[in-house]
Amino acid sequence: MVGLGGGFILVPILRVFFGIAPAQAAGTSLALVVASSAAGAFTFLLHKRIHLKIGWLLAAGGLPGGILGAYLVARMPARLFDWILATILIAVAVDMMLNARRRMAGRPEHEHVHRIKGMSYRAALALGFAVGLLSSLFGLGGGILLVPSLLYFSELPIHAVNATSQFGIFLTSPVGLAAHFLQRDVILGDVVPLVAGGLCGGPVGARLSLKFKSPQLLVIVGCALVVVAGSLFVKHIGT
Repeated sequence: MVGLGGGFILVPILRVFFGIAPAQAAGTSLALVVASSAAGAFTFLLHKRIHLKIGWLLAAGGLPGGILGAYLVARMPARLFDWILATILIAVAVDMMLNARRRMAGRPEHEHVHRIKGMSYRAALALGFAVGLLSSLFGLGGGILLVPSLLYFSELPIHAVNATSQFGIFLTSPVGLAAHFLQRDVILGDVVPLVAGGLCGGPVGARLSLKFKSPQLLVIVGCALVVVAGSLFVKHIGT
């Protein structure tokens, strides 16, 4: 619905309510991220809202980042994992709710994507590396970095930002999932229901996103980020 991949909700749930270790939470979450982003990206492709050049450049940069993220999270203390993740979520939420509307001024809601220049090759590759790293490190899919970056540093319309983000996540997240699988960080018993849910939810979210105005989408994602970040902070209060 907002191009974030779904991991930003699932990882805190796995950590707070199920007590799953950070590396396993990240690896298992990526199974959902891959499924939901695949379904969402396919729907957006049919609507011709994806900037394909940016998506492929993101994938090229995301390959080394995904491998590095899986290596680092397996060696990160659980408390540090939760605090960093919660801080990132709140920072992104505050920035989007306070600054994103101003940066969207004059940006069309809908436009033919192939007419938009997008961003430079170097910027897209660097962003892809960061997205791959963040995706694999925290199991988020990288959308919390990708959506604001595309919004601030490209000329894409807002719905093209969401669509291109889903496409970029779909191309970069399988690398992190494969790396986590090789490290045995994926809880296989949870993968099938997560993937089934992701395949059902992805197309629904993609269609719903077209029914909301840009400010409404920003409020939705901002509130969701604050709620899940708060749950991670509360988990460690008094411990």
